[in-house]
Amino acid sequence: MYQLSSWFTDLMDIYRVEAVTTGALTRQERVLVASAVPCRIYSPQKNNLNLRQAASAVYGDEKLACAVDADVEAGDELIVTRGAALGRQTKPVRYIASQPVLYFDPVGAAATGLEHMEVGIHADNVV
Repeated sequence: MYQLSSWFTDLMDIYRVEAVTTGALTRQERVLVASAVPCRIYSPQKNNLNLRQAASAVYGDEKLACAVDADVEAGDELIVTRGAALGRQTKPVRYIASQPVLYFDPVGAAATGLEHMEVGIHADNVV
């Protein structure tokens, strides 16, 4: 069991673009890979609202921690709801995942429960 699991206060849905073939036609489709995966966003580096004539946007780079067995790949779309693992109802935020980094249990045979996956995430959302 992860000692960090109680630290995972957020939940994420993971979407991935996959090739779907119907007859002779292959198209790219966004599919749900996993739902309600426990995680936590930390190390926020939010930028100010970017006001434009046509639309405004919010940008930011943050980090996300989750279990090492979570199915996250670079380029995945992550919909994260902050505090959802605690029963909070907040507005979900869309992020794009970078290459995950796995941190396995550092003590070898002794299970410390500290292993986790770290994912750099980028927000680029029109508001």
